[in-house]
Amino acid sequence: MLFDLHPKESIKELFGREKEVEFVISQLISGNWVIISGQREIGKTSLIKVVINELKKRRKIPGIYVNLRGIKSLNSLLSLMLAEINKGISWNFHVNVNFAITNAGIEIKKGSKVVNSLLELLLSSDEIVIGFDEVQELTSVSKQFLDILGNVYSSNPKVHLIFSGSYVGLVTSMLNPPSSSPLHSRPPVEVKLKPFNEETSLSFLKKGMEEVNVEFTHYEETVEKLDGIAGWLTLFGNLYAIRKINFNDALSQTVNEGKKIMIDEFNHFLSTKKNKELYCAIMEVLKVVNKWKEIKNGVEIKIGKIDDKEFSNALKNLVNFNFVTKEGEKYEITDPILKEISFKCNP
Repeated sequence: MLFDLHPKESIKELFGREKEVEFVISQLISGNWVIISGQREIGKTSLIKVVINELKKRRKIPGIYVNLRGIKSLNSLLSLMLAEINKGISWNFHVNVNFAITNAGIEIKKGSKVVNSLLELLLSSDEIVIGFDEVQELTSVSKQFLDILGNVYSSNPKVHLIFSGSYVGLVTSMLNPPSSSPLHSRPPVEVKLKPFNEETSLSFLKKGMEEVNVEFTHYEETVEKLDGIAGWLTLFGNLYAIRKINFNDALSQTVNEGKKIMIDEFNHFLSTKKNKELYCAIMEVLKVVNKWKEIKNGVEIKIGKIDDKEFSNALKNLVNFNFVTKEGEKYEITDPILKEISFKCNP
């Protein structure tokens, strides 16, 4: 059902991304790894999960989905991967050095080193597809992680990897690896998800309403407010068609719930930033102007003189994390919900 709020896991449930599914599958089968990028609520997680399940269905290749949100260390990564593996596919790993096979699945031996363990786990695997969602979370351990990935790419072609993430740190190093990188000359293929166009957004809403036999007349108004962001269209449809909330309240609640999600995302982004006030000022000014000089002037009116380099770096970071889009010389807030938020950060 299109208006189900859970990430889609079947290709029958996924709307408007059939070409992307087929392309990702073809790249993985050809031996390439894939990075799926795009703004929040655009459908990255659904695409990963559908690809994993389609490969299992079509090619009998087992797979696991690993959500890296909040995962900052390789130890946490290893624990999470083992938990997912032990849900049902432990027999695909031939481990014997750093791990023991028990009735509960694969367990790491006491005293084993995490890098060696991750390497053994991935190098000993039969054919498998692994989806790492929000891989930029591992940026603080990017060197070790990239070393592991480089070793796996060279030594075990049976491991097919899909990543999602924002253009920062680890993701940048993967997409544009320098000559010293373990992934030099073999970067993952990028699949950048874009919002639905107006026609596709309207079709999405119409099909969703038809699935639950609900009459609806406010298609254009809804699409204009929520743009082509699948997550917000789904949330609205769930509120209106499933929970039977009237149109105005459903649209208002979608925006309000979206604000909560995006505020949480933005605060998560700010948690590692020293100059939080600068980032908030940029987001506020972007609601009014869209060129570099105009934005900088507006920011300085709000918080005082700011160094050009510091300002440019902050603006670039906002683009890298998909909060802001750059087209030519113009910058715009990416998500329509973000434009509804009041950004206020203490210096």
